Amino acid sequence: MKEELALLIQLQTMDLKRQKDREILESFPEKMAIAEKPLLDARSELEEARATLKVITQERKEKELALQVIEDKIVKLKLRLTDLKTNKEYHAHLQEIAAARNSKSEIEDQLITAMDEAERLTEEISEKETTLSKDEAEFSEIKKEMQAEMDAVASTVAEIEAEWQATAEKISKNLLSSYQRLFTSNKGLAVVPVNGFTCTGCHFSLPPQLIAEVKRQEKVLTCGYCHRILYAKPVEEAAK
Repeated sequence: MKEELALLIQLQTMDLKRQKDREILESFPEKMAIAEKPLLDARSELEEARATLKVITQERKEKELALQVIEDKIVKLKLRLTDLKTNKEYHAHLQEIAAARNSKSEIEDQLITAMDEAERLTEEISEKETTLSKDEAEFSEIKKEMQAEMDAVASTVAEIEAEWQATAEKISKNLLSSYQRLFTSNKGLAVVPVNGFTCTGCHFSLPPQLIAEVKRQEKVLTCGYCHRILYAKPVEEAAK
């Protein structure tokens, strides 16, 4: 029975290790997402800037066309001045020319604003593209490192799993089943040592007779309070 207790302690050590490793593996997707978020944000900002530039460029083309139309209109209006016969018609025509010139001035101002904004956006996009290129290279390295770390942990998990199976085969099925149930229900502490007359799992005092039996290691004994499997310290040393 002493040998089985030592094996149970070994199993518990392996279970705790692979439990921790599995938690590490499960955390990798979230860590990867956190590491990638700045890169995704940078890409989104770049695409937004490109889309804005595209809209401004289209608006600029439309305003240039409108400016050409208004300039042609002004030329035609000027040519008609010589054909007008009355002062009323002449003054009305001059007002129409003035209104067209005002419209032209407004469009020109809008064009200058659009050109300035397009120039600013072009520079901003160039800077963002340079930054994004660096961010992509940095994230690529981070991804490689994280993948290597994940592969190493996965390899360790596989090794422990093989060792666990080999150890479990040496333990009776009933005892193994009890251990696994206790390990699950007690969050990783199924087998605990006694310390004096105390169970180190629940920290309750145990009867002296039970402590004496635990030290004899003739059979598997459990705590009457937390039901964990008990062992004396020499068994722990034998399990190392």
